[in-house]
Amino acid sequence: MDNRRRAKSQKIARQNDEFKTEDNKRRAEALKIERQNDEFKIEDNKRRAEALKIERQNVEFKTEDNKRRAEALKIERQNDEFKTEDNKRRAVAHKIERQNVESKTEENKKRAEALKIERQNDEFKTEDNKRRAEAHKIERQNDEFKTEENKKRAEALKIKRAEEEYKEEERRRNALRMQNNRDKYKNNFDVMKSNYELKIKEGPTHICSCCGGLWFEYSIKEFTVEMLRNKGLPKEFIDTVCYLENAIIKLCVTCRKDIMSNKVPNLCLSNGLAFYEIPD
Repeated sequence: MDNRRRAKSQKIARQNDEFKTEDNKRRAEALKIERQNDEFKIEDNKRRAEALKIERQNVEFKTEDNKRRAEALKIERQNDEFKTEDNKRRAVAHKIERQNVESKTEENKKRAEALKIERQNDEFKTEDNKRRAEAHKIERQNDEFKTEENKKRAEALKIKRAEEEYKEEERRRNALRMQNNRDKYKNNFDVMKSNYELKIKEGPTHICSCCGGLWFEYSIKEFTVEMLRNKGLPKEFIDTVCYLENAIIKLCVTCRKDIMSNKVPNLCLSNGLAFYEIPD
């Protein structure tokens, strides 16, 4: 009876906000002191867990509680130290969970399903393929992994090729690839032939400043004295090898190779191979 009167009196008193605030402070302080006792703390945690479990059977309460938890966690994870520790805890918990075969299988299914949905986005799919290719390239730098993968591929191919349908499809692919290669070669040859015919119509009209030979345009590279000096060639050497004096120095591939090695080409006109000037 006395407890009832106290409870009723307390209830009335707590309708006063100021009293309620002070009372909450007193309760919190008292609870803090009591929880310094390990035995009390363990029992209190059990009571709290049990009470929360009962409350979370209410869908509305559970939804609100999840929101509060998510919001609180979001705020806490803004602290880098907490975030690092939280990630470690999650990783450890996840590792333990995946030791359970059933849990691991279910999680793999969820991941596969989520990835399947994400890969319907072309942009994501392209990026994902790049990541996979890069990761696979790195993995194959490991000789052991590469050897094992090659074995698996060979074994898988062997099994597939036992099927007549696959074998026939492979023959078609190979035939098509060979045909494409032949067409590609033929096209390349036709292009090269056409280019050659166009070039020879003009004839070799470009004169090498070193040997005086006639060359096609693609065999000649143009320089200035300054460009050659920048490559470390002395001015006297340039004057010697560039017998034909022009503002633009044209060098054929043969002479250019020797000149860049700081050597006078054998066919250089300055080696006494130049014709005498024809007198008037």
